[in-house]
Amino acid sequence: MTELVPRRVDDPDAIWLAICDVLHEKMPHQAFMTWFQPMRPVSYDGKRFTVAVSCRFNADWIESHYLPILKQAVTAVLGDGVEPVLSIDMSLNGKAGQRGKTRTAAATPVVRPNGHESNLNERYRFENFIEGDCNKFARAAAVSIAASPGKTQYNPFLIYGGAGLGKTHLIQAIGNHILINRLVKRVLYVTSEHFTADFVNAIQANKTEAFCRIYRNVDVLLLDDVQFFMAKEKTQEEFFHTFNALHLEGKQLIFSSDRPPRDLEGFDKRLVSRLQWGLVSELQTPDLETRLAILNNLATEDRIALPDDAAQFIAAHVTDNIRDLQSALIQILAQSSLMKRNITMELVRDVVRATSNERKRFATVDLIQESVAKEFGIPSDLLRSKTRKKEVAFARHVAMYLCTEHTKLTLKAIGLHFGGRDHATVIHARMTIAERIKADSLESSRIEKLKRRIELMSL
Repeated sequence: MTELVPRRVDDPDAIWLAICDVLHEKMPHQAFMTWFQPMRPVSYDGKRFTVAVSCRFNADWIESHYLPILKQAVTAVLGDGVEPVLSIDMSLNGKAGQRGKTRTAAATPVVRPNGHESNLNERYRFENFIEGDCNKFARAAAVSIAASPGKTQYNPFLIYGGAGLGKTHLIQAIGNHILINRLVKRVLYVTSEHFTADFVNAIQANKTEAFCRIYRNVDVLLLDDVQFFMAKEKTQEEFFHTFNALHLEGKQLIFSSDRPPRDLEGFDKRLVSRLQWGLVSELQTPDLETRLAILNNLATEDRIALPDDAAQFIAAHVTDNIRDLQSALIQILAQSSLMKRNITMELVRDVVRATSNERKRFATVDLIQESVAKEFGIPSDLLRSKTRKKEVAFARHVAMYLCTEHTKLTLKAIGLHFGGRDHATVIHARMTIAERIKADSLESSRIEKLKRRIELMSL
């Protein structure tokens, strides 16, 4: 599982790299290498993304068998409304593999100075892995393993969690740290599909000994998405023996999965037991602060001037995983670049609303009352009470003012939400706060902060 963001939305090579990352997750490794890896990006005009294939047969096959999945990948990277278009370029015949710029990390070996092919993507490092409460323990364990591979109690080390939470980034960061510091000689990263395809090909070609030499003669084995071994008995058996051989020699084993070992249905019980021998750590959904840090880091890496309020809005509403944050950022950049629009809150809100498939949602009176009550340190029910205490009355006026700014309710309806007060009271509150904002810079700043908070909680 890879997590790359195009460096430039107007760069077809960068966009194609991101699309390939999505494709590689959604289909078998061999199918990806056969049909998509040789393709070449041509152009992107905002509505169509054109890629070249080497012949009409390949184009027909892709359209017949893989067009839906290609459309899904294009949408994931560029958003709705962008169609993939296939063109024919006969010059691509025999040139697959020469365009390193457009190959995916998982499919493309990175050759290190010692000549060993690691398959690692050098972009995945500890330095750009954002730490938060959701991943702090797993990252600490990963750093410890990277410092002393095969010499800690964390062997094997298995990270599990949902899609897009950074499992691939973290396990590859371990491998990159080990190789950069030359702690061992042979590090190999593969996906479970890659392992399975290699094993099947070895059986068909009667080269199982060569397969064993590759996989059992490494110092560190990083295997991504082991859950795809489910119900593959022969592959599981080979993986079991590979595991035993490496572990017996004190080699480091590192795995990722979308679920804990105990939930791997269709797995040999002996294999489940071995996966739990060392350390099992979960990556959880990042909280707001972590999402905001990740988003700002992505924007900085890609030299995107993302306003603070825009970043806060995205982080508040795009909550599932890191990949969704990246997708939102890509689409915002696309809108800004292609439509010649500055990155404003209006643009960000439009993109996030379209991405989340939600209609525009205005703030509710309850939300405003709760926000104001929290800011002023009083129970929210006091805003609806008859009390005229000075601090409560002022907070009530602020809440009424914000309701006129952020809801579509009539003045009469707003008054009813504040203990049955009439529309004249709401008008008085609005005028009082408007004058206070002009005269008192501290209160003006406080109310602006409340406005931003309410905007962030509304689409």
